[in-house]
Amino acid sequence: MQTKNLPVAINLLMQVREINQVHLPIGHSFIPYEILLLVIYHHLQNEDLTVKKLFHFGSYSEMGNRYHFKKLVERNWISLQAHPNDSRLKLVVPSEKLIQAFSGITDNLNLVFPELFNSG
Repeated sequence: MQTKNLPVAINLLMQVREINQVHLPIGHSFIPYEILLLVIYHHLQNEDLTVKKLFHFGSYSEMGNRYHFKKLVERNWISLQAHPNDSRLKLVVPSEKLIQAFSGITDNLNLVFPELFNSG
């Protein structure tokens, strides 16, 4: 176990946590954060993310996922679209609000850790 780098890693995680809290609706639960992270990740990978697929990620209860998912839709953090090939499915996509939030996070992280973003 490498404990010499532990303070650096913890400092990094604390700064990322603080930056995320400024830009994202993170409260008492990690569920909204995980949902938003999965939505933006699949969007950037050009992968379809259905509601069903989203709820199968993570280790949270379906009831907890549904509650936070509904709040994120209501507050315009994520949007639902019809699936182009299967009308029974809904795709989860990031809203412009979420894309802007992650752009702000990226800008803040670039200021704190420029070596991570300007390496090549």
